[in-house]
Amino acid sequence: MTNNFNEDYQYDSCVSRGICSVNPRTSSLQEILVLYLRLSSYYALKLYENNSPDSSIKDIILTTISILVSNPEFSETDFKAVTERFDEILPGIIEKYEELCKEQDTVPECLKSVLKFNKNIDIIKSIRLGEKEFLKKIQQVPREIRDLYKILFVLAKSICTNVLDLETYDKDGNEGYLTILKLLNSLNSENRDADIFKNLLEEGAKVDNELMKLVRLKQEERYGKQKITEVSYSTTPSKAILVVGSNIRELEDVLDAVKDKKIDVYTHDEMMLAHTFPKFSEYKNLKGQFGQGMENCLLDFATFPGPIILTRHSLYNVENLYRGLLYTTDFAYSKGVIPIKNKDFSGVIKAAEDAKGFKNGKQCESVAIGYNYENSGDEIREKIKNGNFSQIFLIGLNGYTLEQQAYFDKLIKETPDDILIVSLSYCREKNNVLCLNACFDSFAIVEFAEKMIEEFNLSVTVFFPTCDRHTISQMIYLSKNDRISVYVGKCTPIILNPNLINTLNKIFKINGLSSVKTDLEDILNKK
Repeated sequence: MTNNFNEDYQYDSCVSRGICSVNPRTSSLQEILVLYLRLSSYYALKLYENNSPDSSIKDIILTTISILVSNPEFSETDFKAVTERFDEILPGIIEKYEELCKEQDTVPECLKSVLKFNKNIDIIKSIRLGEKEFLKKIQQVPREIRDLYKILFVLAKSICTNVLDLETYDKDGNEGYLTILKLLNSLNSENRDADIFKNLLEEGAKVDNELMKLVRLKQEERYGKQKITEVSYSTTPSKAILVVGSNIRELEDVLDAVKDKKIDVYTHDEMMLAHTFPKFSEYKNLKGQFGQGMENCLLDFATFPGPIILTRHSLYNVENLYRGLLYTTDFAYSKGVIPIKNKDFSGVIKAAEDAKGFKNGKQCESVAIGYNYENSGDEIREKIKNGNFSQIFLIGLNGYTLEQQAYFDKLIKETPDDILIVSLSYCREKNNVLCLNACFDSFAIVEFAEKMIEEFNLSVTVFFPTCDRHTISQMIYLSKNDRISVYVGKCTPIILNPNLINTLNKIFKINGLSSVKTDLEDILNKK
């Protein structure tokens, strides 16, 4: 296991504490937000069709998707804030469309909705309406189509994340936003043909992949080309701040705010990737990585002796961690989390100075992460030149569980020598194995798969040991290529449960992992 941070990390606190599930109350409120999104996307698209797009609705649509999908909990305050903004903006959008139709002497095609724009939100009534809509969907929509709806929202979440990330680099993601509108508006159709949804999802995944490439391009323009970097897991005696999430542009803002302070900054989870960009090595306050990642966030957050910043679309249930040291730059935030407005980190800095910080520090082994595809490509070419390989296995990011480790150790051991294994996480010394450590970099999976397909006349089997918010999008994108087979391991239930895996298999030929023997037999029989 290449990125072997701590051998004692053998559990998923997300699952063991039950914070990956969505309770009925939240599920009902989510149904109401879906109604708002369906209505908003319908009229936003109507304005696009009439060459009169309205930017006022864009922010609230993206914000709602950001907090709606894969979020096991959001507060009534969050719900009220979102619905109040919809109630404020939507009537004007509808009126604008109707006025356009009047000017063009056409009959407006209005969408019926059970929503009533009411500034005085009644949570109890909203929950009841949400329950009613949920039951209606269960009764009227086939299970397979309901699963496709769920996949649609996870794809929309991935696109939304990339659009918002692009905007932090002053680059618009209009194509992504328009794709989100089309995905959401498809929920308004009475046509429930699975093939129509399949085509829509495949097109959305293609757009999402292009957006992800743009995000990486903008990151490298700003921070330099990625390189292999040693990242420390040690801590030093000092006051400290922990920065969580994936938006490294916000990490830059934090580091700029504390550069003249005696406060150290540590990264958590996906934010670790920032260390692979040369620009961040210039920040002396940036010390390294802390903790095990999103699945272990309860323990990580509880043991960090300073304030914690949750960057945009960081996905954590923090209700169990209410202690006055959690901050966020996101629009929605749970009880006990303090909002950061207009890049003002003064409150965080004061909290860090008042906190106990690391008194003694702790020395831990550093980990080499990152990759350079040009160099890695040379290594792959050399192996293929000197070997007689029939196909390629590409193993994605680490799942960090004993079960996943045992599976991929056995897979690597039992894979025939005529198959080249390129592993971005799990490692074993074999002549047919090339070990890298992409560590949290989901972009690497698609990049390697596409470039190997383009360059080598070999089929590629891609294994996704774990899931993040981009995984479903990437799997759908890759599965469209006839020379690529896709397998996915166990994921956080809120992102990918067994029912969704069955639907992904039926519609997109995406396979869930079973046993090494069975999976190898299936793959080799397809040759």
